[in-house]
Amino acid sequence: MKVGHTLRSARRLRTAGIAAVAATALVLTGCSSDADATEENSTQTTTIRIAPQPIADFAPIWLGMEKGFFTDQGLDIEIVEGGASSSAQIPLLLSGNADFAATTATAAIQAKSQNMDVTLVGGLTNFAASDDTDQSGLVVAKDSRLTGFRDLEGKTVAISGLKSVSEAVISAAVEKSGGSASKVSFIQAPMPNLGDLVATGGADAAFLIDPFLSKATGEGLKVLGHPFPLAAPGVPGTSLAASAPFVKANPDTIAKFRTALAKSVDFANQNPDLVKAALATNAKIPLDMLTNSKNPTFDAVIDPAALTAEIELLLEYGVLTESVDASSLLTPAK
Repeated sequence: MKVGHTLRSARRLRTAGIAAVAATALVLTGCSSDADATEENSTQTTTIRIAPQPIADFAPIWLGMEKGFFTDQGLDIEIVEGGASSSAQIPLLLSGNADFAATTATAAIQAKSQNMDVTLVGGLTNFAASDDTDQSGLVVAKDSRLTGFRDLEGKTVAISGLKSVSEAVISAAVEKSGGSASKVSFIQAPMPNLGDLVATGGADAAFLIDPFLSKATGEGLKVLGHPFPLAAPGVPGTSLAASAPFVKANPDTIAKFRTALAKSVDFANQNPDLVKAALATNAKIPLDMLTNSKNPTFDAVIDPAALTAEIELLLEYGVLTESVDASSLLTPAK
């Protein structure tokens, strides 16, 4: 069934005439109408429509569907396409065309700052806290003379989205390294094309996430550095957003979803090879391209302090123009 709808039960039959018919049926069939209703209701599932991201961050949902973690909670997951980017997924929620969307925390923060009625139900990934675990990085040409973030002054950096958390964090990394972020130019291109821009001289550096990072380094580019561990360790990455009215109307469904999500995230963290297999199957990425790529670390719970740090960073570097109270963006536990 769809969320917000329940089956009619035989318990609702109140008139004497209908009760008599039910009693006759009981004699003829040997089955209780209450038992029928109970059995019927016990097999019902609630359909949850999720707008995905074709990246490794979404793997817990794919794996949770495959392993039956959502089914165990009486949830049927339906994948809804149509959100080409994180910001494009927010309208899917507000229009009622999706119940949840796997979007960046930044997109949800920006939507909230514009008085859109969205909330974060749970997490999927956080950005890495150390270089060793980071699946992202800034790449430059093999013969580039750039040696650190400070050298990006006067240079062009290609990223997958302007006014994004990547832009803010790279700017912060430049300043933490003694440079001026205002002297860095950012251009936008699709993630699969960013490495090519550096290789052909269209950009001095590019910010990539695996598997595109490992692909680029395998083709001769080199990693200049890891901006997230330096400037914003552990801030929320891909998260699950919903409309606030949907969450308010369906508290039991939200609780069940969170239970299944926690199991799915734990399973994904414990089975890195299955994460890559799920990405290859569902995002149509060749498995051999994923051989050297790093998986993200999955986390079903969004830390309010980390979310606040991200909001402050976005404000500082002009990605966000109005502040947001992190607690107002997070769906509280039931």
